[in-house]
Amino acid sequence: MVLKKMNKNESFEIQIEDIDINGNGVGKVDGFTFFVSGALPGETVRARAAKLNKSYGFARTEEILVPSLQRRAPPCRYYQKCGGCTLQHLSYAAQLEWKTNHVTSCLSRIGGISAPVSFTLPSRSEFRYRNKAAFPLGMDGLLKIGFYSARSHDLLDIDDCPIQNKDVALLISQLRTWVAHNRVSVYDEKTGRGLLRHAVVRTAKSGDMMLTLCINGEDVPFHDELAASFRYVLPRLKSISLSVNKQKNNTILGSRAITIYGSDHITEQILGLDFNIGPHTFLQVNGASTETLYNVLFKMLDLKKSETVVDLYCGAGAITLPAVQHAGFAYGIEIVPEAVGDARRNAKLNGIDNVEFIAGDVAEKLAEVLGKAAPDAIILDPPRKGVEESVIKACAASGAKRIGYVSCNPSTLARDLKKFASLGYTVAAVQPVDMFPQTTHVETVVLLNLQNF
Repeated sequence: MVLKKMNKNESFEIQIEDIDINGNGVGKVDGFTFFVSGALPGETVRARAAKLNKSYGFARTEEILVPSLQRRAPPCRYYQKCGGCTLQHLSYAAQLEWKTNHVTSCLSRIGGISAPVSFTLPSRSEFRYRNKAAFPLGMDGLLKIGFYSARSHDLLDIDDCPIQNKDVALLISQLRTWVAHNRVSVYDEKTGRGLLRHAVVRTAKSGDMMLTLCINGEDVPFHDELAASFRYVLPRLKSISLSVNKQKNNTILGSRAITIYGSDHITEQILGLDFNIGPHTFLQVNGASTETLYNVLFKMLDLKKSETVVDLYCGAGAITLPAVQHAGFAYGIEIVPEAVGDARRNAKLNGIDNVEFIAGDVAEKLAEVLGKAAPDAIILDPPRKGVEESVIKACAASGAKRIGYVSCNPSTLARDLKKFASLGYTVAAVQPVDMFPQTTHVETVVLLNLQNF
């Protein structure tokens, strides 16, 4: 059979079978795979070819001929242009089903793991769930504050984002007024000139907020006026700081933070414990579902007061400190010294002394800990790239009977689970948790048991 050659900009009909990791519909025409923006599984659409590679292509939906029963109208008016959310046009129940299937597929296809995957636990809130956002600023005749458009570096000006806390819209409006009124310069990526680069907003469950202005300089003009503009309009704003970043790159936060109003932190509560959160502190972006995630982890590990647990990639201790409430003693290991300092302060803030935080390379420091104590359980919460092979080997060498792995990337999770399997660990439970509604991202908690335990 001779397959028809497809040309760029050609219009064609296609049946959609799946969604890819970027939220595009996936279908085939004469055996040729297309990734079709705006299309959902079960739909027949008319699409136009945008880019053609040797074995696959990209296309845009022009007309939905047979709509999915799971299709809905996106509530965000910027959805078609913004590059943040990718699944607002899909019902939330179908989003959870897709995430469950995606984790199952990755574990099977990449890791050779056949363990059953529990259905994804929903976020407590489908919208208004994020506790952090970074808004780039730009100037195109008029000031722009918003997000980058999908698949581009074009800045989309917005006045609200439905997955952010509702007070963020008011904060951005006030910031926009201050910048325009005082003619504060905005950073230009091409020339490297201009002052304001990003506005990073953090919100605690209490409603308290922190604003960090990322600047190409040492200070901002009229910052007393900036503080005064928020004092009465948004009294929940407890902190304004400057993050100095003079590098000509796409990094958001600089290495130095300078507080110009209020406190140098806000306080977040996780499972009854207080955590001081600064501009550089890592915290899960869905505050409410963080507690769901950690409760799943602790239930899987079933820690006892007689046991020792080691938390690798511990950050500011957001998992370590709740975990040690269930165990006898905990070690937290993190390569970022500032995060370890935050963790120690958070332990002191909560009166917890049966914990030790250690700064340094995770694999090396775990080996040092093994000279002090044999851990009964290990917790892993690595970045998206997953766990280094040296760390996996060190975990196996520890003889820990149980490992709790928290992952934000099913692909690297599957890869790492395959390595753990070769070292004697079996997958006992897999529970996805939806921390990121309206996107294809999913958090997954896995329990690994040492064989014959």
